[in-house]
Amino acid sequence: MAGNSAFTRACRFALAALLLVLAGPFASAADNAGERITTSHGYAVFGDLKYGPDFEHFDYVNPDAPKGGTYRFADTSSFDSLNNINIRSLAPVLQTQLQDTLMRQSRDEVAAFYCLVCKTISYPEDLSWVEFELDERATFSDGHPITAEDIIYTVELARNPLAVPGLTRVIEALDRIESDDPHRLRVHYNMKDNPTLPTVIALMPIMPKHYWESRDVTRSTRDPPVMPGPYTIGDFFPGRFIEFTRDPDYWAKDHPVNRGRYNFDVVRYDVYRDQQLADEAFNSGLAHLRVDSNAQVMERVHLLPAAQAGEIVQDRLPYANGTIYNSLSMNSRRPFLSDRRVRKALSLAYDFEWVKDVVLGGDYGRVTSNFANSEFVASGLPGPGELEILEQYRDTLPPEIFTEPPSISVGGSRERMRANLLEARDLLREAGYRIEDMKLIDPRTGEAVVLDMLSYSPLLIDQVSLFIANLEKLGIGVQFRSMDSAQMRLMAREYDFDLALIRPVFAPLPTPGAGMATIWSTDAANRPSTMNYIGISEPAIDDALTRMITATDRQSVVDAMRVMDRVERFQYYSIPLQHLYPTPVGELPISYWDRFGRPDVTEAWNFDYRALSTWWWDPEKEARLSHGAFK
Repeated sequence: MAGNSAFTRACRFALAALLLVLAGPFASAADNAGERITTSHGYAVFGDLKYGPDFEHFDYVNPDAPKGGTYRFADTSSFDSLNNINIRSLAPVLQTQLQDTLMRQSRDEVAAFYCLVCKTISYPEDLSWVEFELDERATFSDGHPITAEDIIYTVELARNPLAVPGLTRVIEALDRIESDDPHRLRVHYNMKDNPTLPTVIALMPIMPKHYWESRDVTRSTRDPPVMPGPYTIGDFFPGRFIEFTRDPDYWAKDHPVNRGRYNFDVVRYDVYRDQQLADEAFNSGLAHLRVDSNAQVMERVHLLPAAQAGEIVQDRLPYANGTIYNSLSMNSRRPFLSDRRVRKALSLAYDFEWVKDVVLGGDYGRVTSNFANSEFVASGLPGPGELEILEQYRDTLPPEIFTEPPSISVGGSRERMRANLLEARDLLREAGYRIEDMKLIDPRTGEAVVLDMLSYSPLLIDQVSLFIANLEKLGIGVQFRSMDSAQMRLMAREYDFDLALIRPVFAPLPTPGAGMATIWSTDAANRPSTMNYIGISEPAIDDALTRMITATDRQSVVDAMRVMDRVERFQYYSIPLQHLYPTPVGELPISYWDRFGRPDVTEAWNFDYRALSTWWWDPEKEARLSHGAFK
């Protein structure tokens, strides 16, 4: 799975508009004007908070976990800068993940958040504003206090057109922000009755004004920045590795949301050219845990001497979050790919069943929906809530979207694949393309059609080899280009591709919100450096986005998300590939060296395998290792 990056973190921060239920009777009060105000230690987007105001720790941690040791993780997501504010820099994956925010999400509730840098959160019934009381103890890594001025400064940074999406999404919902007290600020929103609004600022990374105001935030830097959080940046080499060192003076080390977490003295992130090298690093003990995304590699683990000696453990962790949509993206900004008939023709040329049996070993299922493993999957015919949106755009949508359930072509045999290619040929002819000398000719240019395909790994050539061969039968040439993750992200941000095997970087959230606009909206399609790689621009989806973001009931959110899923699938903007893991949906397969202690309960949502924040180093287990012991 790919590492988080500047543009992927926008999705991890995005939440949905859902039913608001107050935290509890202890949290309610009334202001001077008679408006009912809720003040609490946490906020639930819908449902009730699991943990009360006096909770001591989350249930999925060991509150007495010892500190110490080093955790090493190998990945293929590179970095070239330590500036995680602007889109010109490629910051380390973990840099933002290890930063404090006003509130912290719990990992055993669907959408519940608890104060960290803030002490309390207050808001009225219409959610037109939210007020945070800051914890006077909160400091940055250099000891400088975190104040309202820093939050306001971060919001101002978000107005910079070069700011990362994780910051710019804040502006979309903001009316104004004000403070007359260093430890209190009020944020006014440009809409009301949206249950996700309190989380917009609450999950925003906090940038220290005293550090950045004297520096150029638009330039890359290799100077370790001042950060709020449990770790500071230690040794590093851009593109190779970075170490995060636990801060023994971290102000919130005993905070209820942190107790039992961040137990390693050092978290080291090693960068490898491709996944095969990262796998070998794990096999030799240079990495301590691996997410098993390759069936053959996972099956061969037991052949390793360390596994036979019981020093490598394999496990499957249940997860409740949605399944990542793994796909081959088509850039519809390109004239050739702007035609739905062409995109459908390309989809018909991909034989998943052959790939599954021949390349993947038969252990993967196909994830056909953008929101698999969630209630947002569009299935069957559209329901009344979906039709309320879709009917307004009937003239711009494929007629079958109203009469047929979503489906996808099936291959796996010569007969089916031939039938699919014949249908693809007819679609290309209908779109105005003809074959001359075995080449598909673009009537706009008179030149043969040749597509660039970007990939984050050269190993994926096996997965698309038959697809490329089938396109050649249709007269379409393909240039397969593999590059490292930094180059891949740069070209993806600039939409400099025709087809792209973009490693998926987020799972569908149970509480999607305004951040979805950076992936699905027409506005995002027309702006650089968004996550709308496919260039999707659909009025029906824009309408569904607006309804989802402003919804005050759960069913409206579900209907809007299903419209988005249904329209994208019927318009063939991407070719769905396999489930990321060779396991059933809802299971995360991992292998790890038996040097850790683990809590009795595993977090159900978004297991953070890169930081492994709830596990700890066990020196007794470490001493028993004969393979892979690394100093």
